[in-house]
Amino acid sequence: MNNDDMIEYWNGEAGQKWVDQSDRLDSMLAPFADKVLEAAAIRPGERALDIGCGAGALTLSATERAGGEAGSLGVDVSEPLLALARKRAADAGSPSRFEHADASAYETPDKLDLMISRFGVMFFEDPSTAFANIRGQVRDGGRMAFICWQALQLNDWAFAPFQAALPLLKEAPPMPDPTAPGPFAFADKDRLAQLLGDAGWRDISIDPFEPQMALPGDDVESSAEFMLKLGPLSRLIEAQDLDPAPFREVVIKRLGENVREDGRVALRSACWLVRANA
Repeated sequence: MNNDDMIEYWNGEAGQKWVDQSDRLDSMLAPFADKVLEAAAIRPGERALDIGCGAGALTLSATERAGGEAGSLGVDVSEPLLALARKRAADAGSPSRFEHADASAYETPDKLDLMISRFGVMFFEDPSTAFANIRGQVRDGGRMAFICWQALQLNDWAFAPFQAALPLLKEAPPMPDPTAPGPFAFADKDRLAQLLGDAGWRDISIDPFEPQMALPGDDVESSAEFMLKLGPLSRLIEAQDLDPAPFREVVIKRLGENVREDGRVALRSACWLVRANA
């Protein structure tokens, strides 16, 4: 997808799906948000720029960690998700702010102390230009901390259901360009480091973070339902205009191989934790 397609996607049915599942998604992704905030080491009074903020969970946490006085700023292209983020901020009495904008071109009224993101930076059509623009919104001496996915094949939470469902597809999807905008665009660690360096960031570190991910749902069946609503497999089923019912059976069977003692499904994830200075 190019930027225009991505913006249309997140303002349509996909954005509303994420709104509907926001609490479950935030719970599933909480360990990754916590890792970003730990790496960011936000100090009292600092304001963060949260890229691809979605429903605002990371932005609100950044504001709270800074003492709750200076509001961090979340930027996203999805109006449905931003509406929820603003409601959450109002309900919490948080000074966090949210802007509908493409971060690759957005300019803040004044520079912020740091940039953060929880899986929100992999969708730029021109990532080098985007990271350079984001660098321009952070004060000299500021910093960045974000998390992004490694390769799809290393992320069992997404890849295992896809593998199980592959025989039921009308046709196998074409091999994607590994650098194209999308969840796994920064799988190549060296390429990511080059992009950030070219954009003016320095002291770059990229480290693996590979926890088990507990899927939403208290049992295999509810976790399978979730995976058929969101994620790579759901988009393939929709794109090929297929009945999701047969997929449910094979996904349940595959997820059943990874059930914990509490009945929940947990699968491997593989991410990069990225830090740099402005």
